[in-house]
Amino acid sequence: MIKTPPFFSIITASYNSEKTIKKTIESLLNQTFINFEYIIIDGGSKDSTLEIIKSFEKKFSEKNIVLKHLSEPDNGIYDAWNKGLKLAQGEWISFIGSDDFYELNALELYYKNIEINQNINFISSKINIINSENIIVRTVGEKFNYEEIIRNMNIAQVGAFHKRELFDKIGDFSLEYKIAGDLEFYTRTKDVFLPGYFETITAHMLNEGVSNLIYDAQNEARKLKLKKHLLPIHLVYFTFYKSLLISYIKKILNKN
Repeated sequence: MIKTPPFFSIITASYNSEKTIKKTIESLLNQTFINFEYIIIDGGSKDSTLEIIKSFEKKFSEKNIVLKHLSEPDNGIYDAWNKGLKLAQGEWISFIGSDDFYELNALELYYKNIEINQNINFISSKINIINSENIIVRTVGEKFNYEEIIRNMNIAQVGAFHKRELFDKIGDFSLEYKIAGDLEFYTRTKDVFLPGYFETITAHMLNEGVSNLIYDAQNEARKLKLKKHLLPIHLVYFTFYKSLLISYIKKILNKN
């Protein structure tokens, strides 16, 4: 009997995530749409992350949801994502951080919107960015626009799904970047993306992950834009300092 591939593959990169990954996994386990597989690529955690992951194996099996996981040293989040891509069997692929979580109907909403818009190969939604107390800091997410992405990365991976053919066409994530690898990926999509979008909030992203290291993230994006000549030099520096200023102002306001 030939097994039908899942509709979605969801990939999580983890490392010493014992404080948060349980909530992430539970948000997948309790989805209203279950035609998906969940892949966790752990970087060799030293805490109880692996024990937490393994404790869910039976629960996923009881729901006929495939849970795959491996643990070994890696070269950062994009290396882990690429390992996940090699294991992925789904038609559509997304990435959720080990400190993020989905709304329980998120996959159902993505499925319905994809079925309505079958000519697309990328779809995104809105997400909430939250702090460690689960308070909403801001809401982000807009329809993919190449020029806007280059100026200001306004799509979070946890709020987006990619049709697997995209990776066949433009390749995996570059390991040259530690934080801006998803931006570098999007720079290769100009002639191949057929984006869809819906305005519902589907996920919550903790404002303390790797890509939320404000200066490092903006600085790596600046170097990428200069290297690939994505914008005139004066615009690269203008957007760099503008983004830094806005980010720091928001950070100060959210503390008060």
